[in-house]
Amino acid sequence: MADATFDGANLHITLPSTGSFDTQANIYAAWKEWIRLSDNAKYPLAFDTTGGDNVGGGQEVAPYFFCRNDLGWRIKMPSANGEIIVSGNLFPRDPNTALFEQTSGYDAFLRLEVSTRAVVIGLEGLDTINRGVQKASLLIPHTEDI
Repeated sequence: MADATFDGANLHITLPSTGSFDTQANIYAAWKEWIRLSDNAKYPLAFDTTGGDNVGGGQEVAPYFFCRNDLGWRIKMPSANGEIIVSGNLFPRDPNTALFEQTSGYDAFLRLEVSTRAVVIGLEGLDTINRGVQKASLLIPHTEDI
């Protein structure tokens, strides 16, 4: 899927089409690249983030992305009809201010898919989990190994 585009003068983040978008890869990372181009750093920050902190055992806090709608940023729907799925923990910084704008003349349906998990398990934590599953499987009668 193509990445979001940015218009700093109008504080718009535009989704280029209908379809699925990953908050971290297609929106936040695209903004990080955009802000490094030309003089785009002169515009207000479009995002705050939190998460990624190591909490031990190969686990880390899930990433959360806050669009700075309190500074005027809005996410514009594409000039297309259809469904848009945005997955990842994307939230407005100000929950009382609209984050998304419909594009006039088009009917786009938006679905936000956010995680309910506060902690994610990194690859380094899989060994610990696998050992626990193996120990538990020894306690359960079975006819074949997993």
